[in-house]
Amino acid sequence: MCICLNCDRINRCRVYSIIEEQHQEKIKCQTKPFFPQAPILLCINFFSKKQLYALEWDVSECLSYQEKPGGWLDSNKKSLNFSSYLLFDLLFD
Repeated sequence: MCICLNCDRINRCRVYSIIEEQHQEKIKCQTKPFFPQAPILLCINFFSKKQLYALEWDVSECLSYQEKPGGWLDSNKKSLNFSSYLLFDLLFD
């Protein structure tokens, strides 16, 4: 699981915006981008019997992490629709 979701700096973090791009999510407006110190990106590979391939990008450690559980909920007020995760699950059933 990506620790960014519980970080106070999620809305300005440049690394998290790169992860959003990988997940094909809408990138939030960053007035002053923040560049975290020593983030560790974790890439998980998924394979299926249907010969499909997908990547999951997460940050597992970051020296700039400041805990704020649920802080991402305030900035993520979009309507609920299929995310890339749900689409991925549908492909591999």
